[in-house]
Amino acid sequence: MSLESKYLEIQQFLSISDQNFKLPQKIDLYFDSIEIQIEIVGKILLFIHNFSMFSNVKPFMESLYKCIETTVEINRGNINDFNQLLIRNSLMQFMQSYLDYSRLSRKQHLLKIFSDSLDKLQIQPLIINLGLLLKPMYQDSEYLQKITQFNETEVIYALDNKVERSIKYDIDNWLHTTEITLENQNEVMQELLEYYEYLTEKSNISRESQEYISLRTEIVEMFSIKLTILSLMETFSDESTEPFPIK
Repeated sequence: MSLESKYLEIQQFLSISDQNFKLPQKIDLYFDSIEIQIEIVGKILLFIHNFSMFSNVKPFMESLYKCIETTVEINRGNINDFNQLLIRNSLMQFMQSYLDYSRLSRKQHLLKIFSDSLDKLQIQPLIINLGLLLKPMYQDSEYLQKITQFNETEVIYALDNKVERSIKYDIDNWLHTTEITLENQNEVMQELLEYYEYLTEKSNISRESQEYISLRTEIVEMFSIKLTILSLMETFSDESTEPFPIK
């Protein structure tokens, strides 16, 4: 199967319009060799077919496509870790979106679901369980309208305050473009809080205000969620290793 036909299969499976389908350009930017491009696209094809039973839920597929694009951008040509990064990035993205949708009220419940699933399931049944959890979210017309109104950003926040949404959006972008590992979590946390200080100062949010305190708590929650998934993925990728502790 040619590279072009693989791209077409991905585009059709995910129901992405020609205007929005930028995957070929992104892969061409980060992977020089045609042979490697074919291998990467093949890995993506195998991954998305795990979501076959949800392919008729278009918003779900659009979110999955964004996860793929983000993974290509973060990976930047490293083919060896692509599969694990694709799984990890997708889990973190969907989990964060769901926690926002449920207003973080079910965090512990959801983390337990993921922890149990990663401990017991292979990738395909894990994705099926994930999809069944997310499907009602992507069929909620009110939620989908909020996504559209917020310019289809990767993570949608339910808060009405535009300044708060802007700060959380900037933080989310920062987290996506920063290399986070379980080993460097302390350093990254410090950098994250410094960036938060910069954003709140720029937005004239006082450090003594309740808004500042609440936002800071949620920013730390966002970081904690990512670390939790990284720790769980350590178990998923190597059954002989205990999850790395989150500090």
